[in-house]
Amino acid sequence: PKAVECIQKEWDKLVEKKAWDMRNPRSKWDVIAEARKSRFKAHFGRLFMICVEKGSELPVGSIDRKFKGRLVFQGNNVQDEHKDWAIFNDLGSNTASIEGAKLIDLFGLQPGHSIETADADQAYIQATLKNFTVEKERGADGKRRTIACQTWITIPDEFVPAWWRKLGIGNPVVRLDKALYGHPDAGGFWEQHLVEHLLAIGFKSAHENWR
Repeated sequence: PKAVECIQKEWDKLVEKKAWDMRNPRSKWDVIAEARKSRFKAHFGRLFMICVEKGSELPVGSIDRKFKGRLVFQGNNVQDEHKDWAIFNDLGSNTASIEGAKLIDLFGLQPGHSIETADADQAYIQATLKNFTVEKERGADGKRRTIACQTWITIPDEFVPAWWRKLGIGNPVVRLDKALYGHPDAGGFWEQHLVEHLLAIGFKSAHENWR
């Protein structure tokens, strides 16, 4: 029961934060037909739930032994409107180097200084999954066209609302609006979001080659 409870809590938080648009389900086949006709790029993936028990080696009843649910995007199995494998922007995020982390530790050890760390609450979905553009094949004029891309997801059966079933939509999908964990470009979109906020409140980049 506690595992089921934590899974439902994860689902409710993501829906509340509008990670995807539950109000407008569409048939996957209709989206495919529209993408082919309008010539925009559509990516199709699915969500799945991960549930683990943190601190499982601790005694039952310990406050540090608890279940954790995480709903993720299956980024290794995404196809486009032509059933081809999806191509992403590969927005690589800049991970902190060990040298950078040790320099921060050194700073905090100096007399009169201190350091602290904090974790952002559901960090990735604070960032919008932008309808980024991708390059399309060359046209008759020999020029490449740039087109918009949307990501559509299939949600797990256990979370399909009853009113969806009454609509009679075949293979329902909804548009993904936030940079959900598992999406290949989620880390890149999150970093862009973070940097914009840091610069807005006065932070400056120390060096262009060392983020």
